[in-house]
Amino acid sequence: MRRWLCFIVVFLSMPVASSQSVELLHWWTSSGEEAAFSVVTDVFEGLPETLESEPIVGGGGAPAKAILQAKAIAGTPPDIAQMEGPSIKSWAALGFLHELDEPSEYYHWDSTIYTEIQSIHKYKGAYVAIPINIHRLNWMWTNNEVLASNNIPLPTDWDSLVSALKALKKSGIQPLAMGDEPWQIVQMFENIAYGVGGADYYRRAFVNLDPTALNSTETLESLRRFREIANIVGSHLPKLTWNQATDALLEGEYAFQLTGDWALGEMIHQHGGLPEFIECTPFPSTDKGYIYNIDSLAFFKTSGNKTMDVSAVATALSSPDFLLEFSRKKGSIPALNNVSVDGLNRCQQQSFKDFNQARKAGRAIPSFIDSMAVNPTIQNAVSKELHRYFLDSSISSSVFISHLNAINIERVR
Repeated sequence: MRRWLCFIVVFLSMPVASSQSVELLHWWTSSGEEAAFSVVTDVFEGLPETLESEPIVGGGGAPAKAILQAKAIAGTPPDIAQMEGPSIKSWAALGFLHELDEPSEYYHWDSTIYTEIQSIHKYKGAYVAIPINIHRLNWMWTNNEVLASNNIPLPTDWDSLVSALKALKKSGIQPLAMGDEPWQIVQMFENIAYGVGGADYYRRAFVNLDPTALNSTETLESLRRFREIANIVGSHLPKLTWNQATDALLEGEYAFQLTGDWALGEMIHQHGGLPEFIECTPFPSTDKGYIYNIDSLAFFKTSGNKTMDVSAVATALSSPDFLLEFSRKKGSIPALNNVSVDGLNRCQQQSFKDFNQARKAGRAIPSFIDSMAVNPTIQNAVSKELHRYFLDSSISSSVFISHLNAINIERVR
């Protein structure tokens, strides 16, 4: 008996093994994004690791990317970080990222990840990040109740969109839900430019930064339309984040929002699904195309006593069931081609259909403003010029194009 009592005392005095804390840095901070992130939390409920979420507020993720860089320089990077586009390879080239051989082989990524997005997740032939979902940027969200109450038909092309915006403004109705954040404004230009010139022009001008395309009549027409919207909505835009703009659209304070389908995630969260009075239509375009960005997760090589099973966590965060449920709440579509979208809403199913049609026709294009097409330095330089052009009507098209040419010259040096 005394031997058993001694054993119990020793057992109770032993330190209890604590689960490994895993830090995940991200910018999913709106109410709809938090709902989607709960799917990530659910995954960790079935893992021995404990999730430590580090959300960084800021539309487009710029503050989060800056904090990630600062933490890495300080030698304290997170275990996992949300990323987009070419920055994945940049981090991998610096030796920060784990290779994800196990999940890539288990889920057959070379055949199940869309070919258009495989390369940005690879470095030297190995996958170094998980593509979580695909967002469409060239959406036009419309509150049909606002249009109906003002006897305005749903726009089907650029001219009818401008007419609708002008008619709403004349009636004292705010036409366009958009805040003064630069990325919101520049994203609209991206949609306009694609709408004017189509996939080939957009790719040459804003992915390859081809001087001939930058100095073309398509660029001049894109700038004319951009300025046309600026003259309608005015240069003094409200202090609205993108999700506040979506809220205002749902409340009928505005008629349109021109943004990606992260707005859909907000609608789903607030209404328990897609509201019947909201219409999703592709932004007026010459091509039936698709501008996309991708949310990705990369795993950092961290110092200290980190014992996270990278392969196990990465495999759990790349299962088809997880990807589908995440997209269901995020408003996006899964990044794997073998996941059925039959249970998603009508806008997501339309997005899936349009993406696959666009990619087969060579019209699925990575977003410039959302860090998918060029390196962040070029993206930020061009974005600043576009933002300045929108707000300052004294800047001519020729001056703006000369600034783009100067940026391009610096890029190729």
